[in-house]
Amino acid sequence: MFRNLLSAVLSALVMLCAVAGQVSASTLTTDEATNWIRYTVPLPKSIKLYAKVIVPVHKVRIVCEAPKDIVVDQAVKELAELFGGEGDADAAFTVTLTVGGPGSESLKDLKNADQAYRITTPDEKNIKLIALSSRGLYYAAKTLQQLVSAKKTADSLTMPVLEVLDWPDMQKRGLWGTDNFAHLEWLGDRKMNLMEQISALGVDQNGKLFAKLKEGREPLVTEGPRYGIEFSPVILHLEQSSGHIMQVYPQVKGKGSTHHGVMCYSQPEVVEALAEWMVQLASLPNVTSVDTWMTENLGGAVGCQCEKCKATGKPWPVLEARAIVNAWRKAQERLGRPFKLRIMTAESTEFCNFEVFREIPPEVEIAYYHSLLTYNTFRRPMLRKYIADEAERGRWVGVVPNLSPTVGFCEPFTGAHFIHYRMNEFVTKGLSGMIGYATPRVHYYRFNVEAAAEWTWNLRGRTPKEFAYSYAVRQGWKDPEKFAEWSETMGPVGWDVFGSGFPNEELRRSMGTVAQRLEKGELPPLGFILWDAYPSPWGNIADEAQLNNDVKAAARGVKLAKELGIPSIWYESLVIDGYIRAIKALYELKQIVRPGGVPPIRRDVANYWFRQYIAGLKQARAALPKWEDTVVLNKFDPRFTDKPVEVISNMIKEMTGVAQRLGFYTP
Repeated sequence: MFRNLLSAVLSALVMLCAVAGQVSASTLTTDEATNWIRYTVPLPKSIKLYAKVIVPVHKVRIVCEAPKDIVVDQAVKELAELFGGEGDADAAFTVTLTVGGPGSESLKDLKNADQAYRITTPDEKNIKLIALSSRGLYYAAKTLQQLVSAKKTADSLTMPVLEVLDWPDMQKRGLWGTDNFAHLEWLGDRKMNLMEQISALGVDQNGKLFAKLKEGREPLVTEGPRYGIEFSPVILHLEQSSGHIMQVYPQVKGKGSTHHGVMCYSQPEVVEALAEWMVQLASLPNVTSVDTWMTENLGGAVGCQCEKCKATGKPWPVLEARAIVNAWRKAQERLGRPFKLRIMTAESTEFCNFEVFREIPPEVEIAYYHSLLTYNTFRRPMLRKYIADEAERGRWVGVVPNLSPTVGFCEPFTGAHFIHYRMNEFVTKGLSGMIGYATPRVHYYRFNVEAAAEWTWNLRGRTPKEFAYSYAVRQGWKDPEKFAEWSETMGPVGWDVFGSGFPNEELRRSMGTVAQRLEKGELPPLGFILWDAYPSPWGNIADEAQLNNDVKAAARGVKLAKELGIPSIWYESLVIDGYIRAIKALYELKQIVRPGGVPPIRRDVANYWFRQYIAGLKQARAALPKWEDTVVLNKFDPRFTDKPVEVISNMIKEMTGVAQRLGFYTP
């Protein structure tokens, strides 16, 4: 039936073109349709392109039949900007936006139906965008915009003849921290819908607690809502925020604990203080949820040891969770309206998270965070069974992973395979939210952030290679196929390097540097991760064959990057190639160097590998700041590769010292 209709549509369009000279129509080949679809991100669940209709700019009419709100208005505004206006009755083509109605019935049974949408072409000059909510309608408009923008010229618009049915796999997809507030339009284009920022908390000159946005974050409440983005202001980890509360209520200071941030959750003033902060944050414009972060680290100390707390028989994280929930209930009473609460766990709560989950009512969202277990690039699952079990019971459970290679150590990483691996775990285990951390700046890792948006929306759509190809198409790069090949080649090597904590784990001096461990004969075997948390220097590399394959792949990646001629890719390749060659050299040295020295028969081999180690690090050190120059937006912005450069310089110096003590000269 649709084919007959399509034939009639095209015949009518051809006739219209001949008579009025206004439009032209043509069917699409399979290759044309495939390439056009590559401009969509995330890839819709079901999309079929049949033909295209070329109309003059200003000749597309927009009809909005949906109830007006800030998101619907934004959808209409963006379409009008793309089409050159909202058009009039003489327009050659009409785009109609509808919420609800008979056309939306097929959406109601879809997962996350409130964000689902349809796009349909009912006749020769109409496209209908249909959803159950304004946010779903906005996402329909984004998909249409991506397709039309791809072929727009100064004089014409190419309108697709298509059918789309789409919905997200994961309910909430977003980022916390860094400069997410500076990229809201870009993030909204990729259908990300949740942003968080740590709030400014303190005590004012009148001795009253205050909670507000940090300076510069205002777009989160003024701009983000237009793109369907939920903003959750954050109450920072409670042991780090407790000083403000103790300043006003000194009686809440915990008893019998050595950590200054411990509070006594038997004191009602803790609930009072948290409720006051929640009221102020939930009163911000367009804010409908607040996130409270549980105590992160007590440095081995215990919670409050007062008689009231001990009498509960509960571990302190359960009492902390109870206080947060009670504060939320009190805050809602004061506001006279509901708002959503999200509670984030931390490493200090890990020992009793199962009990914490039982304490938190089911309507409260839980975000799982553990700085060692969620901020890593290991090639192994992140979520422990009890977390997946909680999601399977129907609870809203999210996770807070890194989307950059490491946290607090700026390096390049275009990691399609890594991001797909992580998002695959989150979606298949039934998580409802992903709150990624792209540090130090979102735009340093646009590829990874976009990949996270892609696979939290549509996990089974594109493969890592297909995503890389489509990314290159959207960037306008001249050889998408070669970029996809480079991504397939270099991405897994970078994953192995950064998942091994090389070289950022050198900052953890208590474990000893790789040079010190080499000299003492303390380097672990390949694939070893200490206490499931410390992978240095090759925990992501299972065996020698994998290591050797990585070295070969990196060399090929450098060659492909040179052929691509994209500076950021070229310098990233030099960094990763330098790192993996240094790891290879370190592994070979481990087989040779003994606490008593180097056997005479192996001195020439050892000298070669010392030089290879240092040469690899020097290559990476030289390329790092050059890579950063290609991704920084403003020449006055701070530079974040200074620390890695310093760490690498120290690694070179330390290994040079080891070599010289063993009687080698390494210039």
